[in-house]
Amino acid sequence: MRGTVGLVGCALALWSSGALAAGLMDAYQAARQNDPSFRAARHERDAGQYAVAIGRAGLLPNVGITGAYSRNRGERTYFTRAGSPTEDLDYREEASAIALRQPLFNYDSIVRYRQGGVQAAFSDAVFDRKEAEFAVKLASAYFEVLFSLERLALSDAEIAAYRVDRETSERRRKGGEGTVTEVAEAESRLQLARAGRADAIDRLSVANLRLESMTGKAMAPLWPLRPDFAPSAVQSVSLDQWSALAEESSPEIRARRKSFEFASLEVERNRAGHYPQLDFVARSSRTQGESLSTVDQKNVINSVGVQLNIPLFAGGRVDALTGQAVANRARAQAELDAAVNEVLIEVRKQFMAVETGASKIAAYQKAVDASVVAVEGTLRGMRGGIRSNVDVLNAERVMFVARRDLAQARYEYLLSLLQLRAAAGVLSEKDLQEVASLLLPPE
Repeated sequence: MRGTVGLVGCALALWSSGALAAGLMDAYQAARQNDPSFRAARHERDAGQYAVAIGRAGLLPNVGITGAYSRNRGERTYFTRAGSPTEDLDYREEASAIALRQPLFNYDSIVRYRQGGVQAAFSDAVFDRKEAEFAVKLASAYFEVLFSLERLALSDAEIAAYRVDRETSERRRKGGEGTVTEVAEAESRLQLARAGRADAIDRLSVANLRLESMTGKAMAPLWPLRPDFAPSAVQSVSLDQWSALAEESSPEIRARRKSFEFASLEVERNRAGHYPQLDFVARSSRTQGESLSTVDQKNVINSVGVQLNIPLFAGGRVDALTGQAVANRARAQAELDAAVNEVLIEVRKQFMAVETGASKIAAYQKAVDASVVAVEGTLRGMRGGIRSNVDVLNAERVMFVARRDLAQARYEYLLSLLQLRAAAGVLSEKDLQEVASLLLPPE
């Protein structure tokens, strides 16, 4: 069996020209650099960090410079008792000013600054969730390729066994010991195995493409799982501890909490529409020829003071916006409660999958061992004339199904371990490295 897996790995390496042998961590590091979804999540997180600076800007001084220049030409007529003399006008109009405004009390800006910090924390939580999902997705794609390779290797072994069975049935029929029915049964199993192999090749191709779409390059042959892998049936952390850890560390719950906090601040910000605003204002201006009465005059004015703005009535807009924000806060609270429930359900689901996964692997391993003994015994019985070729075919079928189920259970167990830690919000690169240590370099 191991030789068949090695041949399949070599074939896959030939399909992917220029590919190098890659472990799980090699694929993970390549995917962090090349996976489009993860790159988008990283840019989304970076964009969210600017919310702090945007909010802080409302509390810092605003400085602006204005300037104007124009050339004026025209006529000015004086109406007097002696007549209406006309004067030609030709003058320049120049103006420049620099102004500074520093908020002294603006509750709207204060709340916006606090919201900026919440938005940055929200973007961190969302990125943590997407990073954990990405790690699980990458491991799932990697394991899917490995399982597809094992399925293909089992299909090849199944075809080889059924081909021998068909030849044996044919010889027995010609020798008068077998029947046409046994030959037909062996031929049927052989053709079904060939159809299964075609399906296994399709699955392998799709799984390989899915992995390459994340890593951005061919990653083959992959490192297979240790053949002697057998997980422990007992977890060191109880379900209650996992649940408590999830409520504290789950990025999904943290993101929802930040959404609720943002919605609460939004209520305060809208209420600030009733509050006064106080600004420190400083201005320096220079003008020349600002009007007809000041032609050829230069003025320099410097002013410093405070400006108070007290809102009195805005048509009910502030009350309406506040009521809307209160409703959105209640919605955010409900979404937080729903997120907590969903995360705890996911933690329980993956915890049970890990618990039962270990026992499933042990059971499937015993089933494989027993099926091998059954095949050998059935073959001896057929040679002794007490078993038929159909009995051999049935025993072999049970053996191959048990081997497939065992391989699938092993990968599902490892994936459940990662999903459990991801749901609890504690999945790290170290956890991937521990799983990667269970893989062996291809021979």
